[in-house]
Amino acid sequence: MFGTYRTLLATMVVVFHLGGVQALGYYAVFGFYILSGYLMTFIMQNNYGYSLRGRASYALNRFLRIYPVYWVSAVVSLLLIYIFGQQYTTYYHSQIYTPNNLESILRNIFLFFPNRESPMLTPPAWALTVELFFYICIGLGLSKNPRITFVWFVISVIYTIWANFKGLALEYRYYTVVAASLPFSTGALVFHYRHKFKEITRPYSYNRYAPVLLYAFICLNWFVGYFMGTLEGISFYINYLLCALMIILLFDIQDLPFISRRLDKLLGDFSYPIYVIHHQTGLVVLFVISLTGFEIERRGLVLAFVSLPVIFLFSWLITVSVERPVELIRNRVKLRYTRK
Repeated sequence: MFGTYRTLLATMVVVFHLGGVQALGYYAVFGFYILSGYLMTFIMQNNYGYSLRGRASYALNRFLRIYPVYWVSAVVSLLLIYIFGQQYTTYYHSQIYTPNNLESILRNIFLFFPNRESPMLTPPAWALTVELFFYICIGLGLSKNPRITFVWFVISVIYTIWANFKGLALEYRYYTVVAASLPFSTGALVFHYRHKFKEITRPYSYNRYAPVLLYAFICLNWFVGYFMGTLEGISFYINYLLCALMIILLFDIQDLPFISRRLDKLLGDFSYPIYVIHHQTGLVVLFVISLTGFEIERRGLVLAFVSLPVIFLFSWLITVSVERPVELIRNRVKLRYTRK
């Protein structure tokens, strides 16, 4: 039952980017990373295995999961640059402009932004670069067994403690591949020790209201961090722990209040399109509103909330026209090549 949670995280990213709500996107992205660490380890252990054939199938499925929808979002950005002009798109977001050399073209095609290079036709794509790096590492066996995963986790914790002790900027505690190692290794660790963690949380494990209450605590932690001035400090790491706990609570839950397993999957289908298309949608909404004579902030809550219904609409269109046809191919790959 991770679908609703994924889409809530994607919506938090929207409110951060379009609404200018401080640090909210950082909290959501670390939540995504923990979930990815858990799920990628899960599918390698239970679906693909570590044979050459299994790894090839895993790699192909990850490629089909990430790239087709990403390419659609990049093409949409190019169309918007053509329609509105580069001056307007860079006013809206400094990274949305036409790649003007071979290197930047290749970066935007192959999703390679290790240092958040510009231009970036899909501005949140830097995090997809991080995801792809750990997809590769997990496929190669970085979370193959509990011992390797625990060593990976310990090294990640040591780096995090060192980075905070040295007072390093958020750049080195959040954006980099090394910083993302902590949440990814945590997700993998949760997979390997899920039964032990489940024993600890047993009183709440099968209570379908527990994840709702926990998400309320995630939001409360942000509010406390905002008023205490600790959004990028202790509150950021409390959020990391709460997001890890959310994975533990959700993997055995059969349904959520008012949300069946089927509805959860449908809601989850929106999460990735929302993530890659929300900037472009916000640009269109901002332009349309300006035609009516109203002026709203380029990063303000009005833009975020007016854009959200349109973002969901565009995400649904991408899901129906791109994701679902590609998912049929992915399912055939899985059935043909995964271990029995």
